[in-house]
Amino acid sequence: MSALTLRSYVRVFCVLCFVLECVVCEDFVNNLQTSHHSVHCTHEHPKADQVIRGVHIEPAHIVKKRSIDQPLRISIFYDHSVYRLEPKKFEMINNTILPEAVRFWEEALKVRKTGGPILLNRKCPTRQVFIRGGRSHCIDACSPDTMCGEVRVPEHHLNPCYVCNSTGHNCRALPRVKGIPDEELTASEISGNSVYDTQGTDEKEEETEEETLGVENTDFVLYVSAVETERCRRGLTVAYASHCQQEAALDRPVAGHANFCPGELSTKYRDMPSVLSTVKHEMLHALGFSVSLFGFYRDENGDPLTERRPDTGNPPLDEELQIHKWSHRVVKKVTRNKWMIRGGYMERTFHMIVTPRVVKEVRDHFNCSELEGAELEDQGGDGTALTHWEKRVFENEAMTGTHTQNSVFSRITFAMMEDTGWYRADYAHSTPLDWGRGLGCNFAMTSCKQWLNTQRFRRKNPAPFCERVKGDPLRTQCSPRRNAVVLCNLVRHDTILPRKYQHFDILPNVPAGEAAMYGGSVSLADYCPYLQEFTWRHKNVLIRGSRCSYEENTPNSEVNFALENYGPHSKCFDHSDRVWEQKSCRQIREWQHWGSGCYKYKCESGRLRIVVGNYTYTCYFANQVLQVRIVQSDWLHRGGVVCPPCREMCGAEFASRGEYCKGGEEAPPPNLYPNDVLACKADQTYLAAILLMSAILITLTNCM
Repeated sequence: MSALTLRSYVRVFCVLCFVLECVVCEDFVNNLQTSHHSVHCTHEHPKADQVIRGVHIEPAHIVKKRSIDQPLRISIFYDHSVYRLEPKKFEMINNTILPEAVRFWEEALKVRKTGGPILLNRKCPTRQVFIRGGRSHCIDACSPDTMCGEVRVPEHHLNPCYVCNSTGHNCRALPRVKGIPDEELTASEISGNSVYDTQGTDEKEEETEEETLGVENTDFVLYVSAVETERCRRGLTVAYASHCQQEAALDRPVAGHANFCPGELSTKYRDMPSVLSTVKHEMLHALGFSVSLFGFYRDENGDPLTERRPDTGNPPLDEELQIHKWSHRVVKKVTRNKWMIRGGYMERTFHMIVTPRVVKEVRDHFNCSELEGAELEDQGGDGTALTHWEKRVFENEAMTGTHTQNSVFSRITFAMMEDTGWYRADYAHSTPLDWGRGLGCNFAMTSCKQWLNTQRFRRKNPAPFCERVKGDPLRTQCSPRRNAVVLCNLVRHDTILPRKYQHFDILPNVPAGEAAMYGGSVSLADYCPYLQEFTWRHKNVLIRGSRCSYEENTPNSEVNFALENYGPHSKCFDHSDRVWEQKSCRQIREWQHWGSGCYKYKCESGRLRIVVGNYTYTCYFANQVLQVRIVQSDWLHRGGVVCPPCREMCGAEFASRGEYCKGGEEAPPPNLYPNDVLACKADQTYLAAILLMSAILITLTNCM
């Protein structure tokens, strides 16, 4: 063997010894990817012929006199498909998701008390029915099955089959056919937080048929299935729901269905909030938040907001859409004549909910007294358009058309439910909506391009919108309330965006003429780019999220370059302009993905204190850069964390204790802050490596 070859072997070996310890780590980091997660709502509002109306419980004049003071009672029935779920998925739905969703709406909403058992109407073979004595009558016969979504309504939940002849005479109730088994309905019912057997004890079996018919002590019956339907196969659909029957007195939905999509159900702990929010969202569609119910909304006195046809008692029917029309007292069209887009202006028309409580809440939320109402979604087709809040205006409100981050049910949605005329809402159960709060009419009534231009001209932060192209390396930021590390979701699309969704004339480092291809990654938000939480993935496997309050989002120690610490008392803090560096005795790493991180903090003695690694740093003035130099696990971490204003982080906490933030003052000299030194010495690992290299050299020499 030549000396040159020997030297090559030695050089390769030395390099291997130098990098061996971090090969796995570097491969992991290089393959990390970020993704913005979204779950699309596929609620399909029921067509007019899919809903059975006129369920007679009590006369209208009696129901109208009642106060809306009865806490909503929801009874849930499973069909057998739910029991065919994987055990973990069934346990999650049965023990956690459905009980919590039911409890939430039962505590949040009140109704006029339902005075008797709910007995649902049977489906008629044709759309023509006769109303006699307040009850719907089919012509000659009823359909053999009455469905609610994917579930066949059980016989003992149904009224008798009421029929008339084709001329509307000889009206009567046909005798029940006894002995028909309810094969598809489970014997167990979940109501609120309790589970009990609907078949009852031996004593119940001796009761008369009339005493056991219908669903007692409830205001809404929800039938639940878990079938992999065509709608499930459209992708990213966890569940969907809708109403199927309305009562006769005030048109309130009294029965509905919800279907879980088995293939999309995740039992991972970090996905639980998203699944729960989705189920609450879908239940609200069934309870009243649906375009197919707008025409049935009523005022405080129980009188219709939309005029009814004298022959049917229903609002006029839109034959094309197959939904009942609504009046301008519920939804109005509003036109913006100067809607700023790339290269100029255009005219845009929107649909807005203009009911009284909703108008008050949106004006208060945005601090805009001119705002006409709450804008409805105009994209997504049937099931999304007009039946959700507009994503651009209400981003993480839970009743927008897609779940992207930290969904909340705000006062605006609670006001919507009150304006149906069927409910009173307990606003204590709503959650503050940070998106757009207090940003004024310029935010709520103009395009995101105009907002970005205005903020740029004023040299102000454009949040919640943004204009930094998502690229490599990633530059993260903090959400406006510092609850999460976020990325601007501004990306390059494959084609030029429609003109009304073009928000940029020019962009840094983007070739001239290509700006029209850039927009936010969420289409329902009109492609407006905004700051969004994200997930880290490795080879398409979810590693962690970016919300600061979840401990499980703390990076693994091998890749926790900025010494982040996630948990209940953590917030997002900006990093300094210098990239973070890790240094060992054998290697230096500069981490290209940086910008912000989550850290625990304390409010003590009038100062904000930020915990980084095993040290606590005190902030003395806003925008102070805390120089971090900490050794952990034989790595020296060097970087900087920027102090926000004390009042922003600690003002409320200090006020609750009768304290206050001290004024800004000069920080102590750097030598009084933690300043770890990396001590390098030969350890057993290095000695072993040297011995191994010596052995190889001896072997190679003997082979020459």
